[in-house]
Amino acid sequence: MAHILVVDDDPSIRSTMARALGHAGHEVTEAKSGLDALNLVGTHPFALAFVDLYMPQMDGLELIPKLLLQSPHTKVVAMSGGLFGGKGEDLLRAAERAGAVKSLTKPFALADVLSLLEELAS
Repeated sequence: MAHILVVDDDPSIRSTMARALGHAGHEVTEAKSGLDALNLVGTHPFALAFVDLYMPQMDGLELIPKLLLQSPHTKVVAMSGGLFGGKGEDLLRAAERAGAVKSLTKPFALADVLSLLEELAS
C-alpha cells in the first residue's frame, strides 16, 4: 500500500484521515504545518500528500510547489474548507495550477477520500 502524508493544522482532521487511511492498509504520516511537511518530505518518500490550503505560517499554495520540488513523484491533493470570503473554489483551482492533481472541498466524507485514493492509485 501507499505511504501517505496528511498536512493540516486541524488535529481532528489529521487524526481522522490518518485513522481511515491506516484502516485501509496505508502507512500514514501526519504534519501539522507546511514547514513540518517539508522536513518530512526531505527524509521520507510519499506516494500521496493531502494538503490543507489554509494554514498559518505557510499555506498550501506555498507548500505545494516546494513539496513537489523536493518530491516530484508525490501526488498532491489540495483540501479547502471554502473559507477566504467564499473563494475556496478559486483556491482549489489555483492549487491544481500549482501542481495538485485533485482537490477536496471540506467537509468531505471519508468515503470520498478513499474513492479518490483508489482513483489515483490506478
